[in-house]
Amino acid sequence: PAVAALRAAGIFVVASAGNEGPRCASVSDPIAIYDASFSVGAIDSAGDLASFSSRGPVEVDGSDRIKPDILAPGVDVLSALPGSSYGANSGTSMAGPHVAGVVALMWSAQPALIGQIDRTEQLLTQTARPYAGERGACFDQGVPNNAAGYGVVDAYAAVQAALNLGK
Repeated sequence: PAVAALRAAGIFVVASAGNEGPRCASVSDPIAIYDASFSVGAIDSAGDLASFSSRGPVEVDGSDRIKPDILAPGVDVLSALPGSSYGANSGTSMAGPHVAGVVALMWSAQPALIGQIDRTEQLLTQTARPYAGERGACFDQGVPNNAAGYGVVDAYAAVQAALNLGK
């Protein structure tokens, strides 16, 4: 109910898919399992799905929902650390903020899109680059699929698509 209420209020909810991969049906924790949240899996710098990135389908609630929705960088991401330092961290929690940032850029570029959750999701999924990395467990030939969702987030294409809404 909380995620549905946030969505109804026009708040885009990004959820990290989890770090229980590579087994299928490992997207199993709230809020990543919910249809109302936009869940993010992790890729490495070579564009391959991170071995730890959780995969669908969502079985814990019996929905067999396809998750994650999209992929973003999540391996060896430069991160702020305690003690005023920086270091590389890995996890879908490193990937989720990439997508939240893309949404912020889209909404900044096209203010009429603010709060339009369905349309924002549609633009993100339509502009995602097809996943071209190694294929392992949970892949099928369809898009979306339970390993890569709709593909890899493409910030430039998503912002361009948002800008084109005003034309």
